[in-house]
Amino acid sequence: MSYQVKENIVNIFSGLLISTIYALIIYQRHQEGRFDLTEDFTTWGVIFIIFMIVSVIARIIIYIIFHIINAIALQKEEDIPVSDERDKLIKLKATRNSHYAFSITFASVFVFLAFGMPVYGIFIAFLIGGLLSELIDNGSQIYYHSKGI
Repeated sequence: MSYQVKENIVNIFSGLLISTIYALIIYQRHQEGRFDLTEDFTTWGVIFIIFMIVSVIARIIIYIIFHIINAIALQKEEDIPVSDERDKLIKLKATRNSHYAFSITFASVFVFLAFGMPVYGIFIAFLIGGLLSELIDNGSQIYYHSKGI
Protein backbone atom coordinates (compact mmCIF):
# COMPACT_ATOMS: atom_id res chain seq x y z
CA MET A 1 0.00 0.00 0.00
CA SER A 2 1.42 3.37 -0.98
CA TYR A 3 2.11 6.19 1.44
CA GLN A 4 -0.60 8.39 -0.12
CA VAL A 5 -3.25 5.68 0.25
CA LYS A 6 -2.30 5.11 3.91
CA GLU A 7 -2.44 8.86 4.55
CA ASN A 8 -5.90 9.12 2.98
CA ILE A 9 -7.19 6.17 4.99
CA VAL A 10 -5.95 7.87 8.16
CA ASN A 11 -7.72 11.07 7.01
CA ILE A 12 -10.99 9.21 6.48
CA PHE A 13 -10.93 7.47 9.85
CA SER A 14 -9.81 10.56 11.74
CA GLY A 15 -12.53 12.68 10.11
CA LEU A 16 -15.21 10.13 10.92
CA LEU A 17 -13.92 9.57 14.45
CA ILE A 18 -13.60 13.26 15.37
CA SER A 19 -16.96 14.21 13.84
CA THR A 20 -18.82 11.29 15.41
CA ILE A 21 -17.41 11.80 18.89
CA TYR A 22 -18.05 15.55 18.78
CA ALA A 23 -21.60 15.08 17.45
CA LEU A 24 -22.39 12.55 20.17
CA ILE A 25 -21.09 14.88 22.88
CA ILE A 26 -23.14 17.81 21.54
CA TYR A 27 -26.26 15.66 21.14
CA GLN A 28 -25.90 14.31 24.67
CA ARG A 29 -25.59 17.83 26.08
CA HIS A 30 -28.64 18.90 24.08
CA GLN A 31 -30.62 15.95 25.47
CA GLU A 32 -29.54 16.85 29.02
CA GLY A 33 -30.94 20.35 28.45
CA ARG A 34 -27.68 22.24 28.77
CA PHE A 35 -28.57 24.23 25.63
CA ASP A 36 -31.38 24.40 23.08
CA LEU A 37 -30.12 23.74 19.57
CA THR A 38 -33.51 24.32 17.96
CA GLU A 39 -33.74 28.05 18.73
CA ASP A 40 -30.34 29.35 19.88
CA PHE A 41 -28.23 30.07 16.82
CA THR A 42 -25.47 31.74 18.82
CA THR A 43 -24.83 28.36 20.41
CA TRP A 44 -24.52 26.84 16.92
CA GLY A 45 -21.84 29.41 16.09
CA VAL A 46 -19.92 28.54 19.25
CA ILE A 47 -20.30 24.83 18.48
CA PHE A 48 -18.88 25.31 14.97
CA ILE A 49 -15.90 27.35 16.24
CA ILE A 50 -15.11 24.81 18.97
CA PHE A 51 -15.49 21.96 16.46
CA MET A 52 -12.99 23.59 14.09
CA ILE A 53 -10.45 24.10 16.88
CA VAL A 54 -10.91 20.58 18.29
CA SER A 55 -10.73 19.07 14.80
CA VAL A 56 -7.50 20.87 13.88
CA ILE A 57 -5.78 19.96 17.15
CA ALA A 58 -6.94 16.33 17.01
CA ARG A 59 -5.83 15.98 13.38
CA ILE A 60 -2.39 17.39 14.15
CA ILE A 61 -1.99 14.84 16.94
CA ILE A 62 -3.27 12.02 14.69
CA TYR A 63 -0.90 13.02 11.86
CA ILE A 64 2.06 13.10 14.24
CA ILE A 65 1.18 9.62 15.51
CA PHE A 66 0.69 8.40 11.92
CA HIS A 67 4.09 9.67 10.83
CA ILE A 68 5.82 8.17 13.88
CA ILE A 69 4.20 4.78 13.30
CA ASN A 70 4.91 4.97 9.58
CA ALA A 71 8.57 5.84 10.21
CA ILE A 72 8.92 2.95 12.66
CA ALA A 73 7.23 0.53 10.25
CA LEU A 74 9.41 1.59 7.33
CA GLN A 75 12.59 1.54 9.42
CA LYS A 76 14.22 3.95 7.00
CA GLU A 77 13.98 1.44 4.14
CA GLU A 78 11.86 3.85 2.17
CA ASP A 79 11.54 7.58 2.33
CA ILE A 80 8.28 9.45 2.16
CA PRO A 81 7.67 9.91 -1.55
CA VAL A 82 7.99 13.38 -2.97
CA SER A 83 4.83 14.77 -4.54
CA ASP A 84 5.11 14.79 -8.33
CA GLU A 85 2.83 16.02 -11.13
CA ARG A 86 0.73 12.85 -10.99
CA ASP A 87 0.07 13.33 -7.26
CA LYS A 88 -0.82 16.97 -7.83
CA LEU A 89 -3.23 15.98 -10.61
CA ILE A 90 -4.83 13.37 -8.35
CA LYS A 91 -5.27 15.92 -5.55
CA LEU A 92 -6.71 18.42 -8.03
CA LYS A 93 -9.29 15.92 -9.33
CA ALA A 94 -10.20 14.83 -5.80
CA THR A 95 -10.62 18.46 -4.73
CA ARG A 96 -12.88 19.03 -7.72
CA ASN A 97 -15.06 16.08 -6.68
CA SER A 98 -15.15 17.37 -3.12
CA HIS A 99 -16.21 20.84 -4.22
CA TYR A 100 -18.95 19.40 -6.41
CA ALA A 101 -20.29 17.43 -3.46
CA PHE A 102 -20.29 20.43 -1.15
CA SER A 103 -21.85 22.65 -3.81
CA ILE A 104 -24.68 20.16 -4.20
CA THR A 105 -25.12 20.13 -0.42
CA PHE A 106 -25.12 23.93 -0.32
CA ALA A 107 -27.78 24.22 -3.03
CA SER A 108 -29.87 21.42 -1.54
CA VAL A 109 -29.95 23.05 1.87
CA PHE A 110 -31.63 26.15 0.49
CA VAL A 111 -34.11 24.10 -1.52
CA PHE A 112 -35.03 22.16 1.62
CA LEU A 113 -35.24 25.42 3.57
CA ALA A 114 -37.70 26.76 0.98
CA PHE A 115 -39.84 23.66 1.56
CA GLY A 116 -39.96 24.16 5.32
CA MET A 117 -36.83 22.58 6.78
CA PRO A 118 -36.16 24.09 10.23
CA VAL A 119 -33.26 26.53 10.39
CA TYR A 120 -31.21 24.35 12.73
CA GLY A 121 -31.33 21.71 9.97
CA ILE A 122 -29.07 23.98 7.92
CA PHE A 123 -26.31 23.66 10.50
CA ILE A 124 -26.67 19.90 10.66
CA ALA A 125 -26.75 19.64 6.85
CA PHE A 126 -23.60 21.74 6.54
CA LEU A 127 -21.78 19.54 9.05
CA ILE A 128 -22.85 16.40 7.21
CA GLY A 129 -22.08 17.95 3.83
CA GLY A 130 -18.62 18.99 4.98
CA LEU A 131 -17.90 15.51 6.29
CA LEU A 132 -19.19 13.89 3.09
CA SER A 133 -17.14 16.19 0.89
CA GLU A 134 -14.04 15.33 2.93
CA LEU A 135 -14.79 11.62 2.56
CA ILE A 136 -15.28 12.09 -1.19
CA ASP A 137 -11.97 13.96 -1.43
CA ASN A 138 -10.00 11.24 0.36
CA GLY A 139 -11.93 8.41 -1.31
CA SER A 140 -11.27 9.97 -4.73
CA GLN A 141 -7.57 10.18 -3.98
CA ILE A 142 -7.49 6.52 -2.96
CA TYR A 143 -9.43 5.57 -6.10
CA TYR A 144 -7.21 7.61 -8.43
CA HIS A 145 -4.02 6.28 -6.81
CA SER A 146 -5.21 2.67 -7.15
CA LYS A 147 -6.37 3.27 -10.72
CA GLY A 148 -3.02 4.80 -11.58
CA ILE A 149 -4.26 8.13 -12.93
